[in-house]
Amino acid sequence: MIQKCPHCKTDVIFSRDICPACGHPSRDEERGEATYLGEAKSDGRPIYNQVIETAMTARQRHGRILVGLICGAVPIPWVAYSAVGLIWLKPDFWGLLVTLVAAWVVYHLWYGRPWAYWLAAVGTLLAGGAGLGRAVLQFRNEYGMNAVQVMAYVIFSLVYLWCAWQLFRCPDVKEFLKYQVKHTPEY
Repeated sequence: MIQKCPHCKTDVIFSRDICPACGHPSRDEERGEATYLGEAKSDGRPIYNQVIETAMTARQRHGRILVGLICGAVPIPWVAYSAVGLIWLKPDFWGLLVTLVAAWVVYHLWYGRPWAYWLAAVGTLLAGGAGLGRAVLQFRNEYGMNAVQVMAYVIFSLVYLWCAWQLFRCPDVKEFLKYQVKHTPEY
């Protein structure tokens, strides 16, 4: 958090009771209220994080981070699969289609659409389970085993299962999605 040093009057981030700018000791009570904004609040510059500072609770901010991670993690395996197919000049139509659908679902998930929430939660759970099952089957097949493919199945399946776990279990995600529904235009 940003606080104003009582000695040098600059906005700095304190990690201890010593100012990183001037080196003087200053207790927390002397510094004033901690904020995310610092001097940007008063100098006329646009404040892009003012919504975070004023309108969102700590749970909603944590949910925002988790939903952002989920929105990035869901399409990544399909983007990688499609990129490899394009590099080898053997594009897979279904892979490209699933990439576009995954991107479309996480776009709507970010804006708090309930159908996208359920589709992403159930879809990541099913995809994670299916990926682990496929890795086990591939591992048991001694002749056709590809170690890189098994590793990719396991890693991406665990990522998908983590996404499903966060979507189903975490109340912070639900709080952020409720906030997004209220603050998204044209819903």
